Amino acid sequence: MDVVCYIRKSSADQNWERQSVNLKEIAEQKNWRVVRTFCESISGTTNANSRKEFNEMMRYVDQKNIKIILISEISRLGRRVTDILTTIESIHQKSISLYIQQFNMLSFENGKENPTVKLLCQMMAIGAEMENTLRKDRQAEGIALSKLQNKYSGRKIGAKANKEKVLAKYSDVAVLLQKSSLSIRKIAKISNRSINTVRKVKELLAA
Repeated sequence: MDVVCYIRKSSADQNWERQSVNLKEIAEQKNWRVVRTFCESISGTTNANSRKEFNEMMRYVDQKNIKIILISEISRLGRRVTDILTTIESIHQKSISLYIQQFNMLSFENGKENPTVKLLCQMMAIGAEMENTLRKDRQAEGIALSKLQNKYSGRKIGAKANKEKVLAKYSDVAVLLQKSSLSIRKIAKISNRSINTVRKVKELLAA
């Protein structure tokens, strides 16, 4: 079966080679043939419909009757809940499935949405938006404090992680722990975090 890969990075210092290699390895394992890979460097807050490569990909899959798009994780589609879910719905309306490496599942099979993937997508989309918002808040607070101390040089100031910062860093794990009944092991697999990290977040949420 012919498939395509969609790869997004948000800044110049991120490397998309790892995403590409991983997705191609998965395709090979499943006997899928990657006929084209679409890559772009653009902020996750930019709506998918405003992305040049994403739109080119959607035209391509229409023309070539491609039925599977591979992505590494939900955040590659965006950082806002409504944008992510709208994008997934628009893909499903064309009877095209997303293979999401993060879940190791197809989002659309036999003409129907996979309900498990749909639930996970909703949760992880919320986590992606929370992480983006909290990151911006932390950055703004750090810059404001540094300016007061006449120390701001354009770099983010590091600080010892406290409860709030840990939960912000692992917001995807926190959302899954709070909104699902999945086991710690399953959450670790889906979020690509260690079991110890998931346990730590669970303990912080209960504290």
